Amino acid sequence: MLLSKSQNRLRALGITMALGVVALLAGGILVNSRAQAGRLDEHFVEGESTTVSGGTVSTWARVNGGGKVIWVGLTIPMAMVENQPFPGTGPLGAVATLKYPAIVQETTYFNHAEIHSQLHGHPTNPSYADMFRYMAPHFDFHFYAIPAAQVVTIPPGPPVPPVPATRVPLGYAQPEGSVPQMGRHSAPLTEFTATDPWELTMLAGFLPYAKYIALGEPYMHFIEPMITREFLLRRQNFTLPIPMPAVLGKATRYPTEFTAHYDRGLDAYHFVFKGFESVE
Repeated sequence: MLLSKSQNRLRALGITMALGVVALLAGGILVNSRAQAGRLDEHFVEGESTTVSGGTVSTWARVNGGGKVIWVGLTIPMAMVENQPFPGTGPLGAVATLKYPAIVQETTYFNHAEIHSQLHGHPTNPSYADMFRYMAPHFDFHFYAIPAAQVVTIPPGPPVPPVPATRVPLGYAQPEGSVPQMGRHSAPLTEFTATDPWELTMLAGFLPYAKYIALGEPYMHFIEPMITREFLLRRQNFTLPIPMPAVLGKATRYPTEFTAHYDRGLDAYHFVFKGFESVE
């Protein structure tokens, strides 16, 4: 379904790049005519969209001339940030649950995106130096590798057994206990000792033992940028590191970069995963 001012703007930008005019998207990607030679058939593919707080949220992808997904994106309107919504009807109160295009689901790590609005923040791991670290109003952006129908079946569970060390991203802690309809969260080790005002971080998610025992060892089933409302209101570009386990446990194409570009004309953010590489 054609939508959107946001989709039309992305398409127009893709055409601009194909014509060889230097363009900017996704936090500072510069593309020139030489880089675009022979790639005139690069295009954007629409995912799903919905309205949140009067603005359009949408998923999409950019596919290169060889038919490979090179960007996986989520566009969020500033209207959603300025008028932060109450919890919705999606898994564990998600305000948006949007599938990615079929080519994304079939050839990359990503299946769908969920947005959770935390108007009053949420509890923090009691092992943190700052036990109230995540109490600021913020958004949790979950990018899942599994369908939403499976997400809603995820049960609560204890933080055991431990995830094999090769499956935990470098610099991340063993995941906590399972949150129903979500899973186990793993945070960067630096979050445990941080005492500075929190603004944003990237988490990783694992299925609880009850869900992965039949599949063998677990793999990371979501990536989660968690960002305060205050930070998003600055309307600025930013990046976050991608959790990189030594072994993902699933053969797919996985991103190595995450960047967010603030689109002044649209008054929206484009969240973009890129730098895809084959992993197992």
